[in-house]
Amino acid sequence: MRRLSHVSIVALAAFAVAVRAPAAAAVDDHAHAIAALADVRATIGEIVHIEDGNAVGHGAYLRAAHRALNALVGRRDDGYVPSFGDPGDRIGALGHIDIMLDVEGTSRWTPALEGAKANALAAAENLQTATGEREMEDYQADLTHALANLALVIGRASQDGVFGGISGALANTELGVPLGATSVSGCGLPARTPAYGVVSGMLAYVALPRASASSGLPQDLSIARVVVRGNDVVLYTSAAADAASACRAPHHRREAMRRRREHTARILAVAGGTTLPPLFTAKQAHAGAAVYAAACIQCHGADLQGSAGPSVAGNDFLTTAKTNHWHVSDLRTTVVENMPFSDPGSLTPTQYANVLAFLLASNCYPSGTTPFPTTDRPTYASLPLGPHAAPSGVAPRAKTGTCPVK
Repeated sequence: MRRLSHVSIVALAAFAVAVRAPAAAAVDDHAHAIAALADVRATIGEIVHIEDGNAVGHGAYLRAAHRALNALVGRRDDGYVPSFGDPGDRIGALGHIDIMLDVEGTSRWTPALEGAKANALAAAENLQTATGEREMEDYQADLTHALANLALVIGRASQDGVFGGISGALANTELGVPLGATSVSGCGLPARTPAYGVVSGMLAYVALPRASASSGLPQDLSIARVVVRGNDVVLYTSAAADAASACRAPHHRREAMRRRREHTARILAVAGGTTLPPLFTAKQAHAGAAVYAAACIQCHGADLQGSAGPSVAGNDFLTTAKTNHWHVSDLRTTVVENMPFSDPGSLTPTQYANVLAFLLASNCYPSGTTPFPTTDRPTYASLPLGPHAAPSGVAPRAKTGTCPVK
């Protein structure tokens, strides 16, 4: 891209909604946000360095403005000149922001990133203008404007939306969740830490092991409240109150249920309307029977009809599941995050996956060739629990409606 055309023309329409193409591959938006912040801070560092009087002469000032601009737009810019100083990033802050915005649809952090891009473009134009100034007074005015715009790019970690900037997006939205980190519903606390609680795109909290809370604090997190829970520390963000309201809002629950029903209808239509997808292997379900006998049978009974705890399979359980619009994701979340009741989270991921396979098999779901995974799957929120026909060749027990696991 050419600096002058990119900066001046695009800046005129910076707040317009851009047309975005679908991304070809998964993008680590969190890493791009961190990198963009680093580039913006490097740009500010160059400006502050020269304004503190650490260089002398008109040429030194112009080189400083070029270095600042290089850090903002990156080495891929057509006007990049190595002699001005390598910003250390090929694509620069604007490149990272463009990658985050170059996706189909919008996210909770989209307004903040669009605002950050507009201000980054304005700062780049300030710096571009500064490189052509002949009077020191004009040069310094340009740099002052650039600093003001860059401060808005960084934003405030305590604020969400367009004025939150990159910091606000990292601190209050799911952009703050690193790629590969455990993300759970922010409407409840996780069974294990570390974990990030997310509600409707808002980052409600970060839960960390108490031993690592001081050293493992996420970058640019705005902490509104700290709660110590046993061996864990829960850091609530500035968005926690809004997230809690979303959890309580009836429309939030109704909308989630509506999306589940629509997605379920599409899945069943593709499957011919009656076929249930296999979610586990028979070998895994058999292994899960042993886990159930060791960790679950005391509360839920040998026949899975409940004793100290509720029924977890058969006619009564599936009828209740249908009435309450439960899905496979609800079953998985309950088991993984809250069971065993006396020691939640005490099983290994493999043991949880195996016992879930056993429960699904006991509820007459068909086995297949792919094991039930140790991590959640988005499609599980669209697979309903409820009465259905048993797989071919399997006869449910007449009294309970459970299917034998062989």
